[in-house]
Amino acid sequence: MFTSILNTYSNYSKFIKIFFVNSIKPQIGNSKFYSIKLFTMLLFFSSFNFAQDSNFVLTTNKTETYFPTYIGNGHFSISSSQLGTLPTESYMIKFYDHAKNDIPRIAALPEWNEINYFNGEKWLNDIDFMSEEITNYSQSLDMFNGILTTCYDWETSTFAKSHIEITTFVSRSNKNLAIKKIEITPYFINDVKISFPLKERERPKRSELEVITRVENTLPGELPSFWYPGFTEIVELNVDKNNFGGRIKAQIQSEGRNTQAEIASDIYCNDLPKEAKIEVSKTSKSTSINYTLKTEKGKKYTFYDIISVVPQIDKNEFGYSVNQIIEKSKELGFDSLLSAHKAEWNNLWKTDIVIEGNSDLQLIVRSMIFYLLCSADKNTEFGIPPMGLSTSGYFGHIFWDSDIYMMPALLIMHPKIAKSLVVFRSHTLESAVKNADKNNYKGAMYPWESDEIGAETTPFFAYQNALKENHIVGDVAFAQWQYFSATKDTAYMRESGAEIIRKTADFWVSRATFNEQKDRYEINDIISVSESDRAINNETYTNAIAKINLGLAIKVSNLFNLTKNPDWQKIYNKLYIPYDVQNDFHPSFEGEIANKNINVFWSSVVNLLCYPLQMEMNESTKRNDLSRAVKSLEKNGAGAMMGSNFLSIIAAELGDKSLLNFTIDKTLKGYLKPPFNVLSETHENKSVNFLTGAGSFLQQVIFGYTGLRITDDGIVQKYKPLLPDGVKKLILKNFTINNLQYNVVVSGNKIEKIKIK
Repeated sequence: MFTSILNTYSNYSKFIKIFFVNSIKPQIGNSKFYSIKLFTMLLFFSSFNFAQDSNFVLTTNKTETYFPTYIGNGHFSISSSQLGTLPTESYMIKFYDHAKNDIPRIAALPEWNEINYFNGEKWLNDIDFMSEEITNYSQSLDMFNGILTTCYDWETSTFAKSHIEITTFVSRSNKNLAIKKIEITPYFINDVKISFPLKERERPKRSELEVITRVENTLPGELPSFWYPGFTEIVELNVDKNNFGGRIKAQIQSEGRNTQAEIASDIYCNDLPKEAKIEVSKTSKSTSINYTLKTEKGKKYTFYDIISVVPQIDKNEFGYSVNQIIEKSKELGFDSLLSAHKAEWNNLWKTDIVIEGNSDLQLIVRSMIFYLLCSADKNTEFGIPPMGLSTSGYFGHIFWDSDIYMMPALLIMHPKIAKSLVVFRSHTLESAVKNADKNNYKGAMYPWESDEIGAETTPFFAYQNALKENHIVGDVAFAQWQYFSATKDTAYMRESGAEIIRKTADFWVSRATFNEQKDRYEINDIISVSESDRAINNETYTNAIAKINLGLAIKVSNLFNLTKNPDWQKIYNKLYIPYDVQNDFHPSFEGEIANKNINVFWSSVVNLLCYPLQMEMNESTKRNDLSRAVKSLEKNGAGAMMGSNFLSIIAAELGDKSLLNFTIDKTLKGYLKPPFNVLSETHENKSVNFLTGAGSFLQQVIFGYTGLRITDDGIVQKYKPLLPDGVKKLILKNFTINNLQYNVVVSGNKIEKIKIK
């Protein structure tokens, strides 16, 4: 029965893809924007939501205890607000600023999503959103269709209520498009106003993070004061009014970097009363289209706002402007645009994780998939920051999180999207080579924190991490090989990946030193993965990833008949990996005392040797390494979510169900923030949406519960499956395993791979 249903949905999706794929993708670079005839047909087919169920929808009926969600298409995004009308942060990939004495940081786009409504007494955006004036409130995130909907009644002391409904989506079928629709139904007769502004954000008060050596400690639970967005300047602003509304267009550029783009907002209402007034208010940095009309009691007024953002690089390459995109979009209309957008999201959800027996876990897993996809897309050739496109957390920099924690989950679900993360490191290889030379090393030294061009962008107060937290170099190489192992993309490996692996291996040749007395190579003066231990020697994870990097350089050179550096093998053979023989465990670094009050994060770091590195070791060693981490969890609680997610994978690998359940509980409780399952980095802080945690938790489900692993021979089942309590069946639907599509079904301790025809 299950297979039959999946095949039915698969056939439906293939039909949609065959007939519509070239018409519903108005992306920059396509020869055609849309086909109206095909969109009409698509409207019919989109009414059949074959895979959607309630476990795709997150809803809140309260405005308090609110952590914003966000929606995006992997190219740009918008965050939510309680009432759906306030201006919120919007980010675009590769759009960074670099102000004097400040570090490069992802720049927030101008405020484009504000809508304000004056009911004759008050402006909506001036009220307290927790006011008793707001009733029948609901905000829903439909993850299956990528839509955010907010609706409520607003009633003030003088006038009867207005019903308000706002629908927002960032188009998955056009990377440069977003749509907002607001429906207002006043249950009174009066003159009202509706305003749609586009304006420059306030210029931030800068912290000189490029030069200062210290910053103030952040209070527990608060975000660092220096986590503000980069600044986008409006350099030219124009507006054209018409009989239905008008269009605001702005030329924008990021401060310092001067990366340019254009943004336009086209507002219209098709059923305006004849006596309605449309006016424009304009300054050099802010413009709004304003409607004034007398209401009919109980009549619904519907306004549309079509937003297009085109970076200069897209415009130069393909010639499509925001005006052209908006004109084509208006020609199609809201319903067709929405259907095209939904079709693309529905197509992505053909690949899904289905959990039977635990509806709460099902919703959590899908939210993690959704948020990851909102910040990723194929052909972006860009990595994912720790908070994705949701906030300016960690300045939008790319860390090892993108390579180790996020890429592998995408690799088996959406390999073409995963390739974007891998290709980013190829495009920034030259910067990594320059960084190595700058620091007197050979080869390629990938930065600890990377901006969009691959430069080292770590704040000066933490610059020791940039100099000495060197495991990032091996992490990049490891991810390149994982991508190749899973996809056998020989063309990419020959053209790009091999050079990354070889040049990062050369870095370790210059970074390691030979200890003649002990007849071994060592890597000294390192900052630990946990960052709590500094100036340590032979950190276990760093040495392990360096050894793997060296071994991969030898493998890839043999594969493509390339000249090998003889030092690779020499250092590989004698690179020291700390191991306590007497107690059969891996210390976090050489010299660590066995009974030390260990930090929860780096006690988990040692377990990275088992997963994802899959370093050969005795089962007893795995168990002892895991046991030390679990003891720390029990004593100290969990730290950053990324630090403990992989422990469940190892517990499952060892067949220890009680440990599996314990570690899962520790990797979820406290991190999920209401009402939309956004993840915080730690229990205490408000750093959301932490996509590193989402990626690592998805790996826990994909690789931990199934026993699947990415190996040199491809993706194989290496261990017996093990499901946590409460999960009756796990289905990895339409997953890509060795370039073929499968439905992987785990029930009890059995696994079945059903090939999709």
